[in-house]
Amino acid sequence: MNLRLLLVLITIFSYVAIGATWFITNATEEFAEPEPPFFYTLAPEDLRNISIDTGDSVSSWSLREESRRWYFDELENIPADLFRWGGITQLLGGPRTQRILAPEIDDLTLYGLDDPTAEFSITLRDDSVVTLVLGDLTPDGQNNYARIKDYPQLVLVDASWGKVLERLVDEPPYPEWYFSLNGQPRELILFDKNEVLRAYGYDRDADQWYVCDIPLATDPCTGQQMADGKAIMRELEYFGNPQIGGAVALGLGEDIDFEPYGTVLESPYIAVRVENRNLDTNVTEVTRLTMTFGDLTDDGASRYAVANETSDVITIDSEWADRVLELFYGDLLADNG
Repeated sequence: MNLRLLLVLITIFSYVAIGATWFITNATEEFAEPEPPFFYTLAPEDLRNISIDTGDSVSSWSLREESRRWYFDELENIPADLFRWGGITQLLGGPRTQRILAPEIDDLTLYGLDDPTAEFSITLRDDSVVTLVLGDLTPDGQNNYARIKDYPQLVLVDASWGKVLERLVDEPPYPEWYFSLNGQPRELILFDKNEVLRAYGYDRDADQWYVCDIPLATDPCTGQQMADGKAIMRELEYFGNPQIGGAVALGLGEDIDFEPYGTVLESPYIAVRVENRNLDTNVTEVTRLTMTFGDLTDDGASRYAVANETSDVITIDSEWADRVLELFYGDLLADNG
């Protein structure tokens, strides 16, 4: 074959091959399933307020930029628990849709979007608001129909995404020191100057509270002198509903950091043993509620405290604290009848 003709044929075949490759590549790109798009993309650092409406209740939180902590809007000076809140802003920054069902929604009622299961409103740094609306579950229960307010598309959002966020309303992320008494108190120990001052223990067999012998020898503690069980339960119910003013210092690390507030090792300290029977496992779960009482605030209306062994200093109502401190220094709650 003529060499010149051979070179021409090779050139022609090369162009054909390039054209075929271009056609196949572009055809593949055109018909390939696209990556599931983000419903919206928000940088976590741009979020300033989060509001969740589940239909039954509404909760919201705002970022305090000076501390970079999120606080409940409906509670005064109460931050969200760091452990529970971790990852929430990233989660809100963009739920992945499974797929876009329609470029426009023909009838909101068909997808439960006329009466949403939940709405999530996010206020950004520039004061703009993005609201995500969740509708009904899909028949397989794996996704929710959803839309963004002021946008026409109907999309699917993974159902687990909404459940995680709705739980913030159903089970609010309170800090550990924002407590209430939930269970059966079975022991009350009062410390002063890092020594047991007095204690009371409940004898389950006798269904009776006793003044515990000191030093304490058992857990829960026991003793020979009967205590006034009704008075003890009355005071424990009072302690179980603390009058908390909010946080004044968060995440303290060293003992010296607590000294300006008087919440030190030698301060009055109360520990309450609480028992709960787990009906699923038939096991009794034991927890403790504790509080260290510090100095009065300058205005005398509150007292500093540390609750449940956290690294945060809070304020509590001084009159509430005075009644609890009576357990330390007031009359012994003995059964004198």
